[in-house]
Amino acid sequence: NFLTVLWIFHSFLGESFRQVTRHPILVGQAVILGAVAYFACSWAVEKLIFLLAPGFANANDASIGQMLRGNAFLMTLGTVVLVPPVEECMFRGLIFRKLYGTNKWAAYIVSIAAFTLIHIVGFVGSYSPLELCLAALQYLPAGVCLAWAYTKGNTIFAPIFIHAFVNAVGIYRMR
Repeated sequence: NFLTVLWIFHSFLGESFRQVTRHPILVGQAVILGAVAYFACSWAVEKLIFLLAPGFANANDASIGQMLRGNAFLMTLGTVVLVPPVEECMFRGLIFRKLYGTNKWAAYIVSIAAFTLIHIVGFVGSYSPLELCLAALQYLPAGVCLAWAYTKGNTIFAPIFIHAFVNAVGIYRMR
């Protein structure tokens, strides 16, 4: 999947990389502000979830933790290096970018919904409707902040860097 996405999006990625080299301060600012906003919003969402359902645990995190115990190197490589470019090309580079020129609100809503669904769809049937909603709520800060960073930095690499950093922090915390 990683190589296929690189091949399909090679022109888009090349132009996005040129934007990084032309405006590194702008991109750096988007990455820093996007990451700070993500962690602040995620913290607030976690507090809200704790108030609504104190014992709730995200099954996606549990699955990643279990796979991490099986092979930490491959799981870290996949989660930190391979997944962010693939997901960002799909959700921000394809969905968000295509809709943004037509309707900014639709771009945010559809890309965030798709990003959220891809992370919780595997748990439909094993989660109650409330648990699915709580799990979905956890992915909203990432969806919003990654899309915002894409527009602020004017490059797909801003959300890729944030996504990789967030995943690296998550892997570190699980270990």
